[in-house]
Amino acid sequence: MRNRSLVLLSGEPTTIPVAEARALFLAYDPGSRFESPEKGVLLAESAADPFRVASRIAFSKRVGRLVSSPSEVAETVRGKPIRVRSFSLPTGKSPADPEEVLRGLDVRVDLENPAFELTVVEGRRRYIALTSPAGMKQGWSLRRPRRRPFFHPAAIFPKLSRALVNFSRCKEGEFFLDPFAGTGSLAIEASVIGAQVVAFDRAAKMTHGSLANMRKFGQEWLGVVNCDSFSPPVTRVDAIATDVPYGRASSTGGKGAERVVRDALSSAQALLRSGSMLVIMHPKSLPAEPGSGWSFEEEHELYVHKRLTRAITVLRRR
Repeated sequence: MRNRSLVLLSGEPTTIPVAEARALFLAYDPGSRFESPEKGVLLAESAADPFRVASRIAFSKRVGRLVSSPSEVAETVRGKPIRVRSFSLPTGKSPADPEEVLRGLDVRVDLENPAFELTVVEGRRRYIALTSPAGMKQGWSLRRPRRRPFFHPAAIFPKLSRALVNFSRCKEGEFFLDPFAGTGSLAIEASVIGAQVVAFDRAAKMTHGSLANMRKFGQEWLGVVNCDSFSPPVTRVDAIATDVPYGRASSTGGKGAERVVRDALSSAQALLRSGSMLVIMHPKSLPAEPGSGWSFEEEHELYVHKRLTRAITVLRRR
């Protein structure tokens, strides 16, 4: 059964929020269709469960099932506590009055611990969705690099790590690989969403450190292997996402950064089935040339500072 879903995107000035939302709906329903009626809003027609998407997404404020009016939610809620949260887009009028939205409805209101939320978005038109804000609480701050037992300055923050995992379209129970594990940022987020995770790193220090970080958050990996990422001890995985090493803070094993990117593509090609995704984050100055074994899906840029803009390249194995 297809649902009409609302995604209220976060405000970052990148293409990442809308692309991440699309990737998640497509992971669960490749036939999903999308509409972007105005900035900050993505509408999806999909068999994917919007509440499952909401539980994984990083760069969005709310994800839920679109409804035509507040009265439509009464049967779904069935006496469970609910609250109203109103958002206003730059193109919209002032946020809606919660009392006005709920007027005439036989529902139980709980502002602190609601089972559901009626999300009202005021833009060029009004969007109303039934959401579950508690299901979107991801605990990002608990997994920040500085709060992990093992820290390294090259560590990626949890929200970006989760987005990279989501771009790979890896689903619960599937095999996810990060061939350059570092401190385990991506592997931790993949484990949190329920993937079967294996990770490699050529530096023993990183291998031990990432294991310590995983244990801190109570996650289980299939393995963290101290090995050459270009000679992997596995034969097949369902999805790969990684941040290739570059710069003084990361070890490239004596290889130039351009060669690291090229070899990463070659190694991933041997591990992925046709149709599977590779997500590779790299400096924009070092493009990931896909070659004949890949179909280019999309690329996103993330400004870090004046000397570094990251590119996130998403490729599909042919």
